[in-house]
Amino acid sequence: MKMKKILTIILSIIVAVSFNGCKATQNTEPQDDARIKIVTTLFPYYDFVRAVTKGVDGISITMTVAPGQDSHSFEPTPKDIIKIEDADLFIYNGGTLETWVDSVLGALSNDEQVMRMMDYVDVMEEETVEGMDLRYEHSHDHSEEMHSHSEESEHSYDEESEHSHDEENEHSHDEESEHSHDDKEYDEHIWTSPVNAMKMVGYICDEMIKIDPENAEIYKANADEYIGKIQNIDTQIRKIVNKMDKKEIIFADKFPLLYFAKEYGLSYYAAFPGCAEDTEPSARTIAFLIDKINEDKINKVYYLELSSKAVANTICEDTGAKAYEFNSCHNITEKQFQSGVTYVDLMTKNLEVLKK
Repeated sequence: MKMKKILTIILSIIVAVSFNGCKATQNTEPQDDARIKIVTTLFPYYDFVRAVTKGVDGISITMTVAPGQDSHSFEPTPKDIIKIEDADLFIYNGGTLETWVDSVLGALSNDEQVMRMMDYVDVMEEETVEGMDLRYEHSHDHSEEMHSHSEESEHSYDEESEHSHDEENEHSHDEESEHSHDDKEYDEHIWTSPVNAMKMVGYICDEMIKIDPENAEIYKANADEYIGKIQNIDTQIRKIVNKMDKKEIIFADKFPLLYFAKEYGLSYYAAFPGCAEDTEPSARTIAFLIDKINEDKINKVYYLELSSKAVANTICEDTGAKAYEFNSCHNITEKQFQSGVTYVDLMTKNLEVLKK
């Protein structure tokens, strides 16, 4: 009898551990019995959908670019393509980052199930600033010209008020008329601006309401809650930047944070532009960054997540500056994915290193 009781306790513990483990695990494959299937290419959009659909049963969210993988080198498998074709909503970024998407979209029977996020915000031309490795060059003019993709949209985000989730608002997706950028190259890292992130959460909410109107109130409440969290980060970053003696940041890495820098009025110097394929800057570029740190009395240098901090360490050895990771929120590690790390978590860490 005593042995039977012990076995019962052990089995109960095993079941409890298994249950808790399942709760903490994020979905990496679509659920066959899901009522609504959503596929995103990049982590930020996965996270935004996860936040908006929180508490709604029967939602499956998957991410085609696996945790820890570089989206610039991603190529979809036949399995990935099937996931996208079966999805009720497919969300991707757009731009040269995801040229593979065009061929997949051509096979879709319903293009209304697609959101190209670069259509929902104002995009900026990628630029090269002084000191960047000259081995990486573009054929176009690197101006700071802004190009609007949302002039015809009635949907807008008012930073001073709550987000509007009007179901009557319609966003134009005519890529031939609004998105013909044959002669220009735009920076694709639009989510690095928290203001853009707030807008995109709102648009995703609107799309979910169209797909699943019965849960409209839940989607609205979730979106407002998450937008509020991002708004808080935005407010804190502005306060930090306002207190900076020199509003300048230096990256011993690629610079996929153009939208972040422009949003907060930060000047920047970096080894490469955001979409550069090179990872090892020339001696000339390293020397320039070292001189700039010494000249401007900068006490820290940043490097990106999922990349080596070797260049940052070299610069720090010569300048006495300290190296800190700054997360572009492009992707996360498998461990972070399984633990449920969010865009808000990553941006919170960014504002903490900005304070130092």
